[in-house]
Amino acid sequence: MQGALMDQKGRIKTLWHLSWPAIIEQVLGTMVSYVDTAMVGTLGAAGTAAVSVNAAPTWLINGILVGVGVGYSVQVSNAVGAGDEARAKSVIRQSFLAALVCGLIACLIYEGISGSLPRWLGAKPEVFPHAVNYLRIYAAALPLAAFLAIFSAVLRCMGNTKAPLLFNTAANLLNVVLNFFFIYPTRERWGFTIPGAGWGVEGAGIATAISIAAAGAATGFAAFRQGRFTTSLKEGIRPDRSIIRRAVGLGLPSAAERATINLGQIATTALVAHMSTVALAANQIATTAEGLCYLPAYGIGYAAIALVGQSVGAGKREDAEAYGNLTAGLGFLLCLVTGTALFLSAPPLASLFNTDPNVVAEAALALRVVAFAEPFFGLSIILTNALRGGDDVRFPMAVGLVCMWLVRVPLAYLLVLRFEFGLEGVWGAMAVDLTLRGILCAVRWKRGKWVRLCGLES
Repeated sequence: MQGALMDQKGRIKTLWHLSWPAIIEQVLGTMVSYVDTAMVGTLGAAGTAAVSVNAAPTWLINGILVGVGVGYSVQVSNAVGAGDEARAKSVIRQSFLAALVCGLIACLIYEGISGSLPRWLGAKPEVFPHAVNYLRIYAAALPLAAFLAIFSAVLRCMGNTKAPLLFNTAANLLNVVLNFFFIYPTRERWGFTIPGAGWGVEGAGIATAISIAAAGAATGFAAFRQGRFTTSLKEGIRPDRSIIRRAVGLGLPSAAERATINLGQIATTALVAHMSTVALAANQIATTAEGLCYLPAYGIGYAAIALVGQSVGAGKREDAEAYGNLTAGLGFLLCLVTGTALFLSAPPLASLFNTDPNVVAEAALALRVVAFAEPFFGLSIILTNALRGGDDVRFPMAVGLVCMWLVRVPLAYLLVLRFEFGLEGVWGAMAVDLTLRGILCAVRWKRGKWVRLCGLES
């Protein structure tokens, strides 16, 4: 009993060591995105809507890149757990190839469709030109956005959550500073003349692209300088079929899951866009504000995939199970607290991002509708990562497909078009989806099929 207690204390200490930088990274990133949204919000509902209509497409490509990162980061965590330095270094070098190829392909595709995509998503005439320009500018940064997504995952699964914290935080702060000069024209403030480009929404896009590019380059460099796992492209970057094959097996379902979810978000964004510019602006504000709730879950989820993956690599089933249970319980409780805070503070929180009372009222209502689902959403985020660490990557994909396309999307269209619920109908459907997703992931983890999939079954 005493030994088990000491083991659990050790796990909690390890979990905290990996989680706190990731949680702070998420909090600071969201705080900066709050400022970013508020700064664009001063341009009015049309300015917010121009960014909002592109939110789902940017989530889509980032989600796919994160899925690619899973394919390589899980292999790194397994190699670290097994103490196989040569394998870990090889996977890191192969990650460079994956980031380069995927980033360039994403850039070419998004540049090609940027002139039409906002129209497909229902952007109004006053929104469309700015939305197109924003997406084109963002697409130019996608090659280095791939480095940021993939190498952040690799670093976290090596046990280094501080480097992604540093680089992502610096990038977010840079984004705010650049916004300050790019969005607004030259003006007088506090007795000083503050220079400004006055580029509006396009200025926000340029600031975002520069910040992402800087963070991606720094994160890629750091991944190659990790103590005993330090490596170099000079050691060889010829494609390794075994690593790529396993990366596809692990990453493709994860990328497909993110694509499934994000395409569903695009479908619901299109539904919102056809309501009104006010509804689209309110949807963007509510989406940004809601991010506050699940920040702890993402931070803990990064630790979950690293710790479960390393335990699997070391052949320690008890540790893998314990880390999954521990992270899930902690994430559920934290998201219960943040969900309660979101419900209570919804109106003043929404008012931080827009001065239009109609936009604020709709955003606050959406936040209160979804607040009840946040603990289950946190559970799904963490256990999805834990399952991936245990090589169970297909189940989260199936859950994402079912909950998004058989529950959220049809329910949202039904509530809006048939029962005329408006934006709250879209967010009500989202709450049902998130709750079901959390329950299904919890059942899957408890049943333990992942133990057989990762080879730990005794």
